[in-house]
Amino acid sequence: MRSMKKIQTEKNLPELIYDSVVNAIVEGLLKPGERVTQETLAERLDVSRLPVSQAMQRLRDDGFLSAVGRRGLMVSVLDESFVAQLYEFRCGIDLVSAGLAAQRVDAGARKRGEDIIAEGFAAGKAHDLPALIDADMRFHGFIYELAGNTFILDSMEAHWNHVRRVMSDILIVEKNQKQIWEEHEAILNAVLAGDARTAETLAREHVETASKWLQKEIQVCREPLKRSGSTIS
Repeated sequence: MRSMKKIQTEKNLPELIYDSVVNAIVEGLLKPGERVTQETLAERLDVSRLPVSQAMQRLRDDGFLSAVGRRGLMVSVLDESFVAQLYEFRCGIDLVSAGLAAQRVDAGARKRGEDIIAEGFAAGKAHDLPALIDADMRFHGFIYELAGNTFILDSMEAHWNHVRRVMSDILIVEKNQKQIWEEHEAILNAVLAGDARTAETLAREHVETASKWLQKEIQVCREPLKRSGSTIS
């Protein structure tokens, strides 16, 4: 069983703890609805409680942790409204990015893009969820970079960790993995061909399909929490 990596340095410790907890949530080491305390995190990460407290406050502010009971915190359960709005935002960003990427694609893009696609298919065959998430994020980051618009990069960076978490809920379902990477490959081919209209259409359909999958997955995941009596906020 995999475990959270212990923090080995005191440099920017609250930030490192924040990143470690987000990664644990994204990779499923910390489950939705699971209670989280300063004591358990400090022990698992081999750090003192003060920086953990600082990191937990930011995690709560950013929506990764939610209040449960009087003083407790738990891993936030994905909210349908939040996910719907995030994917509406992504639909616009990804559509524009794919179109701009097709117009501005450079000579070195083919190898970079094809390497990412190959890594994504390989991660799927190996059932390696962290590698799948990493490849997925690198693919979309690659398209955003090709678009050549700093506002797109800045906008996505602000929501990057939430996008990673949501993607993990899609990618963990094995039947989704092959289709996702086939769609990525089709988007890449349209971009490399300089076909902006097709790239935009495929990017929009890709995000819309993922959003539909997520709505179903959220409903399935919420039922056990409701039956157990956990507070969902």
